[in-house]
Amino acid sequence: MLFANKKRLAVGLAIVLALTSIVGYRIYANVAGNKARANQLAKIPATTVEVAQVSRRDLTPLMVFPANLEPVWSADISAKVDGRINTLNVNEGDIVDAGTVIATLDTTELAAQVVQAEGNLMAAQSGLEQAELDYRRYSVLAEQGAVSAQVLDTARTKRDLSAGQVRAAQGNVMLLEEKLNNATVAAPKRGVVTKRFVQAGTYIRAGSAIVTVADTTTLLAKATVGESQIDDLSVGSNVKVNVDALGGQEFTGTITRLSPSAATPARTFTAEITIPNEQGVLKSGMFAKAAVPAKVHQGVIAVPESALVLKEDQKTVFVVTADNKVQQRTLKLGFISDGWAEVLEGVVPGDTIVMAGQNKIKDGMAITPIESGVK
Repeated sequence: MLFANKKRLAVGLAIVLALTSIVGYRIYANVAGNKARANQLAKIPATTVEVAQVSRRDLTPLMVFPANLEPVWSADISAKVDGRINTLNVNEGDIVDAGTVIATLDTTELAAQVVQAEGNLMAAQSGLEQAELDYRRYSVLAEQGAVSAQVLDTARTKRDLSAGQVRAAQGNVMLLEEKLNNATVAAPKRGVVTKRFVQAGTYIRAGSAIVTVADTTTLLAKATVGESQIDDLSVGSNVKVNVDALGGQEFTGTITRLSPSAATPARTFTAEITIPNEQGVLKSGMFAKAAVPAKVHQGVIAVPESALVLKEDQKTVFVVTADNKVQQRTLKLGFISDGWAEVLEGVVPGDTIVMAGQNKIKDGMAITPIESGVK
């Protein structure tokens, strides 16, 4: 029994010694491997990168707003009278001048009404003439005492009534003549026909739109601006407008109006940007992006956008330490303008950052810095 216990003890000690030897060997091997890798890395020359010092500068931020292009003037053109369209002289896309005849209505019925009204006017004028003669005759007789005052008053009333009938008939003639003239529909201003609503032969009511005419030689880009941004805008500022539909072509506009009060409940304002369009390149209804310069941010800490490195959705830069190693720092940014980013937190003036070659380095690596030409 005692012998068996001693044997088990010996076996256990042997196993412990074997395990200890194995663990010790592995530890030794890892340490040796790390030293070898460190020695190998020490033989690799430091990566050369371009660096520059962080400084302060003035930035003019650009605020980009989506906007829709609209004509500076647009109106639905309609007839002032009911009628059937005899001729329709324009199509969509046609350019019309002020006074250009757009459509003419059937005037047969109106012309007959004018003739009838003129006849009623002549009859009323004849009645007035007879009433005036009667009044003058009774006036003479009344002076001689041949007729009573009542008869004279009746003659005067009849004359005045006839005069009123003449005025009414004259007004009716003028009204019908004006309707006859309005059967010709003309453009009030120069513009382009952007929409045609009816065809020739259609019976329309007064006020129903026939076509839409718009002045597209100047367009308005209407942008929605937040209340925190409105103070950075001013009337008269130049604006760069890009239109994706035209391959990102850039146009120059001017802020011509800022709404004086906010639209609720969003509390947003409207900025109107006037864009010359004499060549007709821009089309009404196009989507545009307006880049509006804001107030100058003076003396802010700024780094070039090219120095920024994206890490887990955060903007960072590599800062060079005193022993020529790099430290990756996360930045809190403000406005970005003309290739420069305003830094609110992360670096201070005088820090040296990597400007080029970020793709070759990692946090903690040694580098060989060379001065960049960026100012």
